[in-house]
Amino acid sequence: MTPLELKIINVLPKDSRKLLEIGRQTFYDAFGPPHNTHENIDYYLNQSFTLEKITSEILNPESKFFFTLYKDEIIGYFKLNTGKAQTELIKGESIEIERIYVIKEYQGKGIGQQLLDTIILIAKHQKKDFIWLGVWDENTDAIRFYERNGFKTFDKHSFMLGTDKQTDIMMKLVL
Repeated sequence: MTPLELKIINVLPKDSRKLLEIGRQTFYDAFGPPHNTHENIDYYLNQSFTLEKITSEILNPESKFFFTLYKDEIIGYFKLNTGKAQTELIKGESIEIERIYVIKEYQGKGIGQQLLDTIILIAKHQKKDFIWLGVWDENTDAIRFYERNGFKTFDKHSFMLGTDKQTDIMMKLVL
């Protein structure tokens, strides 16, 4: 498969609305019904994907959002956290992939791999010891993807989706 020519750009505060739209869309597509109830998804989106919350996250110096563009169209994004912005404080110099999403029309085209390769380069450039993330234990495709890329399971943590307590597998890639 020939990789698509992608452009990765920093998300700026002026991009909050665009990020909010693609964030809500991709999260719903990935985890909405039949995987989870409308009520739990709506509750989560209304808590975690508000303009105020997204803008605050963009302004956090220890969080960085990046848009993925193909032919000048935003087709995905990812969010990286360092320091205290990480959702779990883990020993060592690490970077967390908190979010990595591609709109469904572009899935299965190798874009996720290109984004992960970019994230690995960013982490190495920042001299991080490892990259880590949490992935829903029922998202077996994502778990296999990360395992193929050398990630190993090292722990678990809970993730509340509305009223549903779910388990995320924590995985890391030592650089």
